[in-house]
Order: sequence, then structure tokens, then C-alpha cells
Amino acid sequence: MTILFTDIVGSVKMYTKVSDSVAVDVVKNLERQVQDALAPHKGKFIKSTGDGHLCIFEEPSGAVRTARTIHGLCDNLARAHMQDLAVRIAVHTGEAVEEGGDIHGQAVNLTARILSVTGACETCVTADTWSKLGAEDRQGFVPHGPEVFKGFTRYTYIYKKPNPNPLTDVTFRPESMADEDSTLLVTDTMPKHARYALLIEHPQVTKTVVLSEGETHVLGRAPECHTQIPDRMFSSTHAAFSVVDGILWCFDLQSSNGVVYRGRRLKRRKPIETNSMVQLPTGLVQIKLPT
Repeated sequence: MTILFTDIVGSVKMYTKVSDSVAVDVVKNLERQVQDALAPHKGKFIKSTGDGHLCIFEEPSGAVRTARTIHGLCDNLARAHMQDLAVRIAVHTGEAVEEGGDIHGQAVNLTARILSVTGACETCVTADTWSKLGAEDRQGFVPHGPEVFKGFTRYTYIYKKPNPNPLTDVTFRPESMADEDSTLLVTDTMPKHARYALLIEHPQVTKTVVLSEGETHVLGRAPECHTQIPDRMFSSTHAAFSVVDGILWCFDLQSSNGVVYRGRRLKRRKPIETNSMVQLPTGLVQIKLPT
């Protein structure tokens, strides 16, 4: 099953500029058009999520093609009503249970999480979806790289496609790109290694973790974390480290007290160099190569 979530960007602003009845009509109009666009691509409308939609598809290609159509539908509505509206769309292929007019499972939760790294006018797909697409459906997508989302203990590799908004001529928006240090571009010149050693130093936990290519290590208070740190300064799932294509990444999992690298708090993720240090709310993690 391929799952598709949409989220309308700019709807809150629209409610402040026009009457509620006009704003609701625009949102409902888009919902009707989205439902009409599903059948040609073997899609099914599950439900409205308020300012978005949840749909499922038999094939990943149908979801990606429908996403392109939805961007166009929203652009047309934005022009017709002179509103700065756009959609962001997340797509993932995985197992889910369809029951009682809804769908359930971790694949659904993951797809919803992906919206948080998707900018206006963008479509994000996971590697699970990407691997099942043909060359034509892959056109326009670029690697975004790995992300670790709160509630998950493994990284998800994401591809991203900009869909320019004719009204604003916008492709990638700042909120999706974060800062320059979080992009894949900075990893081009970084040395790559198959394994890294994480030296965790905390008053309650001291250990060395050797992390290999493709692995993820989560730190936090929760029992499901790979390293549990019973410290109230830590969030339930606080931070994660992953080795992807020879690069060690550190992720802040929406923690309260953050993660600091080279004097700056991580906005979301950052590639980490060897012989450096990541500061935790209490304690630190030294990054070395295994001996």
C-alpha cells in the first residue's frame, strides 16, 4: 500500500483575510477535486485531516502522479481566489491496516511525520516508494537524505521534488531546507567511513557504541531507546545518530533541551565529523573511529 498525506500551506492566513465561508469553500473545493483525481491512478480517499487529506494507492506511481495533479489543482484555486495557497505532500509505501473507513499502522504514522520536513510546493517520497518508481516518475526528485523522526528507531531516506507555485515562483522554501549545514551538499567533501565509535559520557551512563553503515542509535529516557538515560533533562527520545553512505548524522528528535554541535543547537539534523563532540543536556558524545 502506498500512503499519501497532503497539507494545505497558507490556509490559516487565508482565514484571516477572507470570511470563514469563503475560506471553507476553497478548502472543500480542493477536497472535491482531490477525490476526483484519485480514480485514474487507482487511489482511494480515506479522510480529510482538516487542512489536508489522507489517501491510499495500489501503486507508488499512482501516488506520485496524483501528487503532481494535486499541486496543479491547488495552484489553480490559489490563482482563482488570489490567495497564497500551496500544498505539501508526503508519500510512503509500506504495510497498513484498512479498517472502519480509516487506515492504521506505523507506515501511516511515518508518512504523517514526513510532512514536517516537506516545504510548500514540495513532494517528499521515501526510499521505499522511490525504489518502486520508473524513470519517468522519478524525474524532478532530488535526494534529501536521511531523517530520523520522533517515535522511530531507524532513519528514513527521503527524496524531494519541488513543484513551483506560479503565483510566487517558489520551489524550495526555507522551512524545509533548514540551514545550509543540514543539506547533503556539505557531505560531498567530508571523509566517509563504514563505522564510527560514539563515546557516551554521562554521570549515569558511560559506554562506547560502534555504529556501522545503515545503523541508527537513539538516546533518551524511554525504554525503547538504544541507550536509555534516566535524566529528566532528556526527552523521551532525545537524539539519534545514523551512518548513511559513510557519513555520521546527528538528529535532534524535537527535544526540549536540544543537542549542541560546535556551539550551535541543531535545528533538526547535521553531519558530524570525526574527532568532534556533540553536547547533550547533561554529558556529551565524542565521535571517534573504532580502533
